[in-house]
Amino acid sequence: MRIKAALAVGIAGAALATLGAAGTASAGNSLTLYYNSNYAGNWANFTSNVSNFAGYYFIDGQPVKNNAASAWNFGSSTATIYFNSNYAGASDRLAPGTGQARLANTYNENASLRFS
Repeated sequence: MRIKAALAVGIAGAALATLGAAGTASAGNSLTLYYNSNYAGNWANFTSNVSNFAGYYFIDGQPVKNNAASAWNFGSSTATIYFNSNYAGASDRLAPGTGQARLANTYNENASLRFS
């Protein structure tokens, strides 16, 4: 039951993100964060800026904030993952169509995401 609730929250969050709740949804934005290195394990997809990952969950219900180990940018916009909330601190920048099998600066310390 807990997983169903987490999935419902994730689906609702994805719908809001797609509608532009964070203000920058676009067909060119698509970043997937993975719980494990090498693009493995649970995942969460984002299509708009997120100033604070608190309240976002991987598909199994695990919190996204400070738990991502790898990422792949499927979109056509550059994606930057930040160490701190509100797009601050060290970051990992992913060009369109690229990924990092092990995040260098935000490994298990990811708090926000911005597309540009």
